[in-house]
Amino acid sequence: MDEDKIGEVELREPVLLYKDVLICPLCGEKSLEVSSYLYTVDYFGRILITRGICTNCGYKFRDVKLAEPTRPKKIIVYVRGEKQLRYLLVKSAYAYLAILEKGYEMVPGPASTGFITTVEGVLLRFQEALSIACKDSVNERCREEEEWLKRAIDGLERFTLVICDYEGASKVVGDDVEEEPLDDYCIGKKPEWLEFP
Repeated sequence: MDEDKIGEVELREPVLLYKDVLICPLCGEKSLEVSSYLYTVDYFGRILITRGICTNCGYKFRDVKLAEPTRPKKIIVYVRGEKQLRYLLVKSAYAYLAILEKGYEMVPGPASTGFITTVEGVLLRFQEALSIACKDSVNERCREEEEWLKRAIDGLERFTLVICDYEGASKVVGDDVEEEPLDDYCIGKKPEWLEFP
């Protein structure tokens, strides 16, 4: 894969903001090489990508978020077909994400990382998690959820994707996207450990 592209989004020359060797949270050695880069990306503007790799144990992480956070917000995407599946999104590490009709959730934890993908990419992440959870299972519910996800990835299911962004560092690019202040739903989903408002 071309290192200068994420999906079909062309990246301009990155700017190195930070580089250091830190203590690895997995093995405890001072061998975690961490670097942060500022990229200018079509549709999103400036994003911050941080990556780390431990030269001792191989632990890796990546994080993506908008470099210029806005206000805390609730982002709503009404997916009605293939068009909305192609919408690009940046989900910050501390944002909660859900597919309302199915109760699927990505709940942020202290070690969560952000990512850049499409709405379809979010479905693929849920599909991967389901395949692990349902491995070797003959459970009827697993089969139903697998079938729903297949139909959704093919653009045959309508659903509502919600991101509760407590730091204002997430964004979805598309026509059928709404942004509004955090509401009771989002406040109720915020993890207790998270210090954002």
